Amino acid sequence: HFVSASHKQACDNNEEHTSSKVAFFAMLMDKQIRNLLVCSLALQMAQQLCGINAVFYYSTMFFEGLIDSPLLGTTIVGGVNVAATYIALLLMENTNRRT
Repeated sequence: HFVSASHKQACDNNEEHTSSKVAFFAMLMDKQIRNLLVCSLALQMAQQLCGINAVFYYSTMFFEGLIDSPLLGTTIVGGVNVAATYIALLLMENTNRRT
């Protein structure tokens, strides 16, 4: 979607779209691009607000008193994150999502 949004913006880029401020507002006026922008911002905000970044940042300190190798605990947390991401991608592909 980013490529198509960038292509659309490049095609529309003429004298009136010279500043980035005008280009940003032009993206907001296009319904398809606005939906993509809102979804991407909402996902980023949800990631920040749910605290997963804090888990990744402090996981080594958290595991220091619990297991012998805190780095192993951090690696397991990262592995679970990768596995969950892959499972989520498979679920999205298999549930006939709309694009």
